[in-house]
Amino acid sequence: MHNKATYITKQLKEFVKRHPMLIKLYRYIHNGKVLKTSYKKSIKGRGNNLRIDNSALFIECKFEINGNNNELIIKNTTLFKNVTFYINGNNNKILISNNVQFIFGGSLWIEDKNCEINIGENTTFENVHIAVTEPNSKIIIGNNCMFAYDIDLRTGDSHSIIDIVTNKRINFAKDIKIGDHVWIAAHVSVLKGVNILSNSVVATRSVLTKKFNKENVLIGGTPAKVIKEKITWDRKRIY
Repeated sequence: MHNKATYITKQLKEFVKRHPMLIKLYRYIHNGKVLKTSYKKSIKGRGNNLRIDNSALFIECKFEINGNNNELIIKNTTLFKNVTFYINGNNNKILISNNVQFIFGGSLWIEDKNCEINIGENTTFENVHIAVTEPNSKIIIGNNCMFAYDIDLRTGDSHSIIDIVTNKRINFAKDIKIGDHVWIAAHVSVLKGVNILSNSVVATRSVLTKKFNKENVLIGGTPAKVIKEKITWDRKRIY
């Protein structure tokens, strides 16, 4: 009887995963209690556009927008817990695709103008700080990615490093691009100009400072380098 009940439970979970509206219902119910959307919102400026799907769930989140003509789009069956959405500047954009989850906190942070954060479908985060900190820079994250906790992504340094010979700044911001189905483990820093291609894994405590131009690689170290090729990964623990 116990084995039969376990089998039925497993089949029900698989069924729920294939039906977004059931996923939405499941998320609203936790330990027998209905979860209610809760967030604080401060929006100052003109022409700011927030388009948030009714199925999105926010638990103890905060929205702070200061500036003009900023856009925040959050699509279907998304979940955010203890997440801060912060925009300070003009003509910026945050796009969150279907079924994205931030489950243990984090922040999406934009400073300045013409910046963008774009996150693809079915991507999950535990606790991640995503920061676009200088004009005309962006962070693009693909579909079906998995981020652990204590991870920092930032396109710029927020302050200036200056060459004393030329008296010119040398550390301008650069875009970060992450492909589909990328797993980033805990305590990782992804710095300006980094590219990670699809089906790759980044090892714990790595610091990424450059582009990686091959798919299906294991990246690790400080500074990070490719340590193994021809790999892929799966959320399931395979025995």
